[in-house]
Amino acid sequence: MNDNNNLNIESIFDLAVKNHIENKFDIAQDLYQRVLKINPNHSRALNNLGILSYNLNNNDQAIECFQRAIEINPLEADAYNNLGTIFKNLNKIEKAIECFQKAIEINPKQPDAHNNLGILFKELSEYKKALKYIENSIEIDPNNEKFINPLSSVLTNYVFKDEHIDEIKKLRKLFLILYKNNNNDHNNIFNNSKILLFCFHKKENLTSNINNDKILEIKVIRKLLKDELLHLILQKSLITDTFLENLLTKIRYKILNYLNSAHQINLNEYLEFFISLAEQSWLNEYIYYQSSEEIEKINNLKKKIEKSDHVDENEIAILGSYIPLNSSEIIEQKLLNYKSSNILFNDLINVQIKEPLREKDIIKSIKSLGKIEDDVSNKVRKQYEENPYPRWRHTYKILPDNFISWLNQEIKPNEIKTDSKSNKFDVLVAGCGTGAHILGTSRYKNSKILGIDLSLASLAYAKRKVEELGIKNIEFLHADILQLNKLDKKFDIIESAGTLHHMNNPIEGFKILYDLLKPNGFLRIGLYSEIARMHVVEAREIIKKRNIVSSNENIINFRQEIINEKLGLNLQKAINASDFYSLSMVRDLFFHEQELRFTIPQISKIINDFNLEFLGFYIKDIEKRKYSRMFPEDIKNLSLDNWDKFEKNNPDSFFNMYQFWMRKK
Repeated sequence: MNDNNNLNIESIFDLAVKNHIENKFDIAQDLYQRVLKINPNHSRALNNLGILSYNLNNNDQAIECFQRAIEINPLEADAYNNLGTIFKNLNKIEKAIECFQKAIEINPKQPDAHNNLGILFKELSEYKKALKYIENSIEIDPNNEKFINPLSSVLTNYVFKDEHIDEIKKLRKLFLILYKNNNNDHNNIFNNSKILLFCFHKKENLTSNINNDKILEIKVIRKLLKDELLHLILQKSLITDTFLENLLTKIRYKILNYLNSAHQINLNEYLEFFISLAEQSWLNEYIYYQSSEEIEKINNLKKKIEKSDHVDENEIAILGSYIPLNSSEIIEQKLLNYKSSNILFNDLINVQIKEPLREKDIIKSIKSLGKIEDDVSNKVRKQYEENPYPRWRHTYKILPDNFISWLNQEIKPNEIKTDSKSNKFDVLVAGCGTGAHILGTSRYKNSKILGIDLSLASLAYAKRKVEELGIKNIEFLHADILQLNKLDKKFDIIESAGTLHHMNNPIEGFKILYDLLKPNGFLRIGLYSEIARMHVVEAREIIKKRNIVSSNENIINFRQEIINEKLGLNLQKAINASDFYSLSMVRDLFFHEQELRFTIPQISKIINDFNLEFLGFYIKDIEKRKYSRMFPEDIKNLSLDNWDKFEKNNPDSFFNMYQFWMRKK
């Protein structure tokens, strides 16, 4: 082959790559095939054609391309890595491991192969092996954001077993990497970061000093309050632990007393902690119980700050741990343009003052689809205007990938194949709330997403977060599901988790969503379980019997009764739910304006009545493994009769809710 032909091939190859990157798959495919027609041994073209085939859901063709590329060039590490990815998705685990290991053997600096092998070992619950490979990927390419989520996933599921101090120190460094990176959902790693914190500071020592009047003068407490990991946990994770909550409230109370006392303590030493606690209080919406003595003292502190011409950052941070700084217009105006030399204090101003003001502006830009007329919808809307749900800070911005691959991950061990050549998806998220859910749908490559919700306050929160993350393919609309039949549009994918069960007639809402779905479209629904929420039903009956109104004060007091074990052991179960640890969540959990619950037979009837294909539950792998042991003959985990039996034997399996995928026939 002469030089001119080589030059021509490389020009065509480069043009193919350009179109591939721009998602012009048909053009890219034709160009790769032109290259291979001229030179059938062009291994890079075969590898890229394999990637493109994978993107178009053609696994068989992709495997053939990667294998041919390896035959031509046995040192094609990328082809081994890509082949391993497909084998992993096809649940051919041994072949996948072999491919990833071969890629690493050829190129030890191939970060994707290390990462993929780590993810695979994580799914096999071999967390130490998983951690080793994911650490390698981060060491090779420390600035690659796509390795953050796998690291987070492994550390979320890591099981502590009397680790040596050197291992604890190593784990601490990894947790700090995650907490310093905002491309991450820090709530997921809270439980293990808390365990790590207690390993360092000896929980038994903290416990023995929790009621000490001189708590701020005790060495173990002073050390804890200066710990960078604690500060980051408070700033970014919702604290979902009653012991740590109790410790923090005791310390907060002592700090408030120290403000106007003769005790000799330098509060400046603890400013980072005060600010971090104020950010935690904002995140949990001031759910922590306050005594009448504290309320009186904090009101006096608020008046003092309002009258002062001086900005005392310690006082303001302490105030912000008890009440929102934007609850005082005087303090809001005083701090709006204030610049501190302390970066974290400026972040506190941003969180408690500037971001809420930004949301008020955003509300003006959100369009509405008609007027919300349904009585129940208006009651639910009022609740979420007052308490947008949930309040969150950061999440993992997932790199877009093939939708069918994501779907198969969620419904495994079931797997679907599609002959569709379409690689573009119109997505509806019905009941998107404050945006945490809708950001998850941005992982669907080449998707255009519409989020609707009853609450303008929730939509403004969601839109602010989307703008901050620079995501361009999401739009928002203020609307009731009952009005969506006015939309002149059909969707490939519709998701509605935790919304239909708050309607007066969920089936009416379901039918509207069904009608908006294109033929062969995919529907993901989330509904509360009657069995898993028996404790919630009991709590709601107590609330109704006592005629407790859903004011902030009543919600906090009712919650405190549960913590103090005054409402029976069954309600103690709520303490294990993350929804127990913020005001909007507790209101949603126990004081919701409208709640209906379902059983699996009811879900089965809905699926049959609408002639939908059930694709599987999205539930933790540990539950699927338990189900498969109980019903080994149901290889794809699709028998709803069996799932009903499983839930009755494992009543906490759907503790959050049923989440399941269906396809329109």
